[in-house]
Amino acid sequence: MQNVIRLLILALLVLTLALCSSDDSKDIPDKTIIGRWIFVGFENQIRYEFTSDKLYTIYSDGNGVFPTLEEFLQQNPNITGLDWYYEGDTVVVDLNFGNFSRQVPNFKCDNNVIDWSQDENPIQSTYFRDGYDITDCK
Repeated sequence: MQNVIRLLILALLVLTLALCSSDDSKDIPDKTIIGRWIFVGFENQIRYEFTSDKLYTIYSDGNGVFPTLEEFLQQNPNITGLDWYYEGDTVVVDLNFGNFSRQVPNFKCDNNVIDWSQDENPIQSTYFRDGYDITDCK
């Protein structure tokens, strides 16, 4: 009888954990800034590329052509990128020498567009993923 009770308790515990476990992916559906982004207004001049821990600013060759991150790093071996991380829902970029940029990314259009806000200020800037047609975002 004790084995049956233990088995029922174990089954109940497993069922409870399965039903009540928090699934962060429900709250944040694939919202990642990792990848290459185009800064609205500077489409032919600048790309921002986020890796898992670095932010790189990549400039055009003057004709709107951009190197890959690998090519950029080969051409600029002394550039290490800026450290970045999440602090809650805020992206913090270490600008060096004690200076930090703190902005909240507001994802839209299936996570292909980010409106950046800071403090109570409305949209500071907008980025869209390289390869995404910003005119598709309503």
